[in-house]
Parts: sequence; structure tokens; C-alpha cells
Amino acid sequence: MPAFKNIAILGGTATIGQQLIKDLLANKDEFASVVLLTRDPESTKAKELSALGAIPRRLPSELSAPSSRPHLVEALKGIDVVVSMVGAAGIPEQEALIYASIEAGVTRFIPSEYGINGDLHAPSVGFIGEKVPIRALLRSPEVSVKLEHTIVLNGYFVDDFFSAFYGWYFGEAPLSVTARVAGAGDVPISLTLQMDVAHYLAEILRAEPEVTRNKVVQVEGDRITWNEAVELIQELLPESVVTVKSTPVEELEKQVVDAKGYDFVRLSLYLAIVRGQALLSHNHNKLFPAVKPVTARAYLQTLFNF
Repeated sequence: MPAFKNIAILGGTATIGQQLIKDLLANKDEFASVVLLTRDPESTKAKELSALGAIPRRLPSELSAPSSRPHLVEALKGIDVVVSMVGAAGIPEQEALIYASIEAGVTRFIPSEYGINGDLHAPSVGFIGEKVPIRALLRSPEVSVKLEHTIVLNGYFVDDFFSAFYGWYFGEAPLSVTARVAGAGDVPISLTLQMDVAHYLAEILRAEPEVTRNKVVQVEGDRITWNEAVELIQELLPESVVTVKSTPVEELEKQVVDAKGYDFVRLSLYLAIVRGQALLSHNHNKLFPAVKPVTARAYLQTLFNF
């Protein structure tokens, strides 16, 4: 049995969280308990995960409310590791969860990161700025002596990259493909399948604690440029008509100034690519040989039903 025996997952009904729970429950009795922290234990997804063996524990609706602290502490009692997978709106609420983890005696906290390196790029990729205070809190002397942490980075999600969000449009047969490329399209991007992020998280939890204690762990499935992605699609779909539309970096920089919400995030991610910020400096894949990550080619073959 791994050193960490009792795992709690927040955000466990989303794609990565569901797969992580399934991975942790795959080998019977490998972990003493896999707990799903949820505001709605009666939801369909929560019930499905419960049927697999996950133990649902109800969370209060407002995690940051002072009155919620006793309920959070109670929900975290007996837990060794908390894995957070909250979305953007829930990032600030992790502060309350961190302090409750300390009070409950949790050993390690894995915050919701799963992207590019905020230590290096948060100042110029504004929407990831809310992750910075959480990372700083975990590293602070006040917290770090009481609670370990592991930060997991994976670049961009390959299953998001090949979508309309990043300017890919796949038409009907005979297939037409439109690729809206940022800049010259020649800057590499780290891409990882969401399912593989879950697999790596499971291996982190299985590994000896010192391997990832208070470290940034970088994993990736592939690294590819926009132009190479276009060439790959042309190779896999030789009968398709691929139209490439490029937007100069200067134009993207003008557009992002007045952008709001969805468009601001999209344009910020585009600019991060052309600035080289979407490429991880290295990866730690070799630490987790059990994971065989899906490449961009393999993902596209699945997408196109090859």
C-alpha cells in the first residue's frame, strides 16, 4: 500500500477528477479510502463514482465563509492528501481549504494548477494570476512547516488544443479543416491529454512521498508547433482541404487589450504560445514510467476514428 493511504479529491466530477478516482480505485484495497469532496453528493456523477467505491463527503456551499471552517475540517479528518481540481472560479477558495487541511492534520495539498508555469509567466498571462497567492501560501513558512505540497504542470490540454477554442474547425466530409494560427506558428507547445494528467496524479500519489514533496512536477504528452499540427492533420487526412489563417502577434496584442471573459482567456493563451510560455522547460515523465502518455498524433487518430 502506498504511504499515502487516504486521498480526498475536490473537483472529482470533472474529467480529470473522474479519471483519477477510477485510477485510484482500479486496484482493490490499494488505498484505504478515496473520498469525493462535493457540494452535491446526490448528483448523478457523484453517485456513479460512489458506486465505484468513492466515499462522498459533503462540503458547504461557501468554502471561504468563516462558518464553513468546522465543516471543512470535519470533511478532511483522516485524509492524507487533498487533490484540488477546482475551476477558475474556485481557485481563491483553496485558501480556506488549505487552512482546514492543516487543522484536520492533512499531510499534503495538491493545488489546482495543471497548466503552464505560473512562477515564470503569471505577470504576463494575467488570468492565471489568481493561482499565485495559493502557491505563495503553500510555500510560506507559516504553512509549509505544517503542510506539504506538490504543484503539477502539464502545459496545455491536447484535447482542448484541437478545438474551436484554439481556432481549429473541422467541417463535414469531404473534410475541410480551418486552422487559425497565432503568429508564425513555429513555437513549440507542451500538450497533455486530460486523462494522462489523471494518470500522472495517480502515480504521484503512489510514489514515495519524498519524490514529489514540495516540488513542481512537470509532465507532458507531446510538444508540437501549430505548423507541425497542420502538417500532421494533412498527413492523417490526405483528402482534406486545410485552410490556414494566421493572425500576426501585433494584432493579437491589440485585441487582448479590450478583450473580456472568454475572449480574454483565449487571446492570452494564444499570446502565451507565441511567446514560448506554453512550452515546459523539461518534464519528469521518467519518474512515472507506468504512464504512457498519448501523443498529438495518437490523439488525432482517435479524434478521426482511425
